[in-house]
Amino acid sequence: MKKSILLLSFVWVFLSCSSYQSFNSFYNSHKNDNNVRSFQVPRYLKSVVRNISPELNDLLGNVKDFKSISFTDCSAVQSNLINNQINGITKNYTDVLRDNTPEKRSLISVKEKGDKITEVLIHNFSNNNHKIIFLKGNFDPDKIKNLAAEDGFDNLLNQ
Repeated sequence: MKKSILLLSFVWVFLSCSSYQSFNSFYNSHKNDNNVRSFQVPRYLKSVVRNISPELNDLLGNVKDFKSISFTDCSAVQSNLINNQINGITKNYTDVLRDNTPEKRSLISVKEKGDKITEVLIHNFSNNNHKIIFLKGNFDPDKIKNLAAEDGFDNLLNQ
């Protein structure tokens, strides 16, 4: 009986943690975790965010939602959980960039609607730290592609 309850509890935790369908649910679930730094920018503060770097000024003019969350000193189990959750969120996205090595993981994934990109999710992992940024708005696909190719998102992640 105890084994059955333990097994059911494990399955419930696994399914509830790995079944995020949106970045908002992921963000809200983790923003109060230990070793987490998170922020979101209300629409009226977009002008502050636009000034982070000149390259992002044009891009961020169309941002409707901007969230960032960073996890530091993650264990291997926590890192696997975060990676699985991000993969679950981006299963209906298109990967612009995915670069995985044992030491580092980089992901830029987008959601498209017609000829516009409506969501951008950026996830970098290195040195047991995860940095994740989510942008929602109407973006020019060519600008996103150019920023990804030129590592323009690194400025945003390193702030």
